[in-house]
Amino acid sequence: MSYQVLARKWRPQTFAEVVGQEHIGRTLRNAIVQNRIGHAYLFVGSRGIGKTTSARIFAKALNCHQHIDGEPCCKCESCLEVAQGNSLDVIEIDGASHNKVEDIREIRDNVQYSPAKGKYKIYIIDEVHMLTTGAWNALLKTLEEPPAHVKFLFATTEPHKVLPTIISRCQRFDLRRIPVPLIVQRLAQIAAGEGIKIQDQALAAIARAADGGMRDAQSIFDQMIAFCGGLQQDGGSISEQDVIDVFGLASGTELRELALALLGNDLNRAMRVLQALADCGRDLERLFEDLVGFVRNLMIAAFCSEAADFLEVSSSELADLTALGKSVEPQLLQRILQGLVAQEWNFRTALNKRIYLEVVLSRVMLEAHSVQIDDLMTHINALSGLLPPGEIPPPRPPIVLPPMADSVRDLLQAKRPAATPAAPAPATPAPPAPAAETTATPATPPAPAPAPPPPADSSLGDHPVAEELPVSEELPLPGQPPAYAESESPDTGEAAPAPVYAPEFSPEQWRAALCAALLKQSSEHRELVEILDKFTAVSCDNHVLILAYDQRKCSEHEVRTVLDPRTLALLKETYQRLDPLGNLLIQRWTAAGEEEEHKNGLRAVSLDELDQLALDPFVQLFNQQLGSSVIDARIKED
Repeated sequence: MSYQVLARKWRPQTFAEVVGQEHIGRTLRNAIVQNRIGHAYLFVGSRGIGKTTSARIFAKALNCHQHIDGEPCCKCESCLEVAQGNSLDVIEIDGASHNKVEDIREIRDNVQYSPAKGKYKIYIIDEVHMLTTGAWNALLKTLEEPPAHVKFLFATTEPHKVLPTIISRCQRFDLRRIPVPLIVQRLAQIAAGEGIKIQDQALAAIARAADGGMRDAQSIFDQMIAFCGGLQQDGGSISEQDVIDVFGLASGTELRELALALLGNDLNRAMRVLQALADCGRDLERLFEDLVGFVRNLMIAAFCSEAADFLEVSSSELADLTALGKSVEPQLLQRILQGLVAQEWNFRTALNKRIYLEVVLSRVMLEAHSVQIDDLMTHINALSGLLPPGEIPPPRPPIVLPPMADSVRDLLQAKRPAATPAAPAPATPAPPAPAAETTATPATPPAPAPAPPPPADSSLGDHPVAEELPVSEELPLPGQPPAYAESESPDTGEAAPAPVYAPEFSPEQWRAALCAALLKQSSEHRELVEILDKFTAVSCDNHVLILAYDQRKCSEHEVRTVLDPRTLALLKETYQRLDPLGNLLIQRWTAAGEEEEHKNGLRAVSLDELDQLALDPFVQLFNQQLGSSVIDARIKED
């Protein structure tokens, strides 16, 4: 007998065997018992959760000669024929390959014939969303008023592609994702029936990889049996590490190590674990998704008193999550989770997953552990006396990280390259002693030891205080244009400009650097530089420099000069010489709240109107009394 895969061999034959879809089985059983059977049913859900299986069981129960409370007996001739797939009264059609009008017309012509043996003639159409609009229109009238002996059972993973007129004529059943514990329980039952040894951690890893689909879990289990040969007579056993090595997953211990590094602000620990996982071929996109889920479970275990109802973890894992979650601040967990979730979409579209994940971990760690505004305000109020001493919160206790797990430590040591012993240097003959006497060189005095750092202010709690950074001589001071690095060309010997990208530069420094680079190219750009001096450097984030022009300061001719495509190309080319990854954007400067003021019928005054307003007698008297001056104004438009 040929081999049959586990997904087909262990396919449920009754409603009671369908895992995680009790609401479907109860409704269909009651419909059969009460004889309230509709003429069309639509089963909706993701892949591998029991849509087609439920339709087959329902078809089997409808034609069963001796059903038991709506359950098929699985012993009569009709049940056996449906189970073997050779029943003349149950016709199963693939909607992807029978999606034309001609196929539906054939069904419409055959529904008038009575069933061969059973009570009903049942059509099961899988992937029904693949039918064309013409095919649906051909089936519309038959579906609305079919013969009494005809039943239609549809299954689809994309119900939004099914016509609303079709859905309104069907009873819709939405199948749920199968929880991890139920998948583990079913896989353990299959392993016992097949005589296979497998660890509980391996079953949990398979269930997590299946993502709520029972068929996916059984297919993975089948593949693991072929990979490991975990049969009892062979004495082998399938372990969690085997599943991880085959499918590139991250174990719970590895996820815990990454989460501990985030909680403890230990970037070195996080990078070591990430490097080991990447070298082992782990799926980094799945790793990031599992890390977000682990931190989410950590937050729920720390905040919710009934966390067992929300988390699909074992009791031992829940106890570990609860203990770890309660040992850190709730706000810290929220900041870490919020930072990870904010980068989820950008990480999926990143070209280099590893570098982007390293950047995300370092950024989330930095922002989550930085000094918060509430802590600064509390400290300021305590120093100024506004906050009574009794209401000053105690300093936060330091986060003590547990030691690294043995499995992760072994993984790091296994991936660490062994040091190759240095080859012995060949023996060289000693040089002859000089005839003249040599003068002894005085020994250089040792450098003085650096002064110890000043003690940290304990009133700030456990937050790190930034040390004073030395000022580099190569970086310009604020308000000064940056220095330009020059390298000598090997061919001509002339000085060639080199990229001078420095993240420490402010937007104004980048604008000044751009102007200096234009003047260095040609003196004909002086007029363009004078126009750019009137522009405002708005920001310079992610290598994008944004310059904005104020229509009150720049004339229309100057704005058109800068926005000319040739001028823009020159500016972008010059800026990319300074920053190879840079880009330049020109936009109109908008004051804060100007759009809202425009909605309210207000507009900003021009320079001429501002001068006329300053000459108003009342305004002059007001400025004279208060020593003020008019810098901006708004006019109510009619």
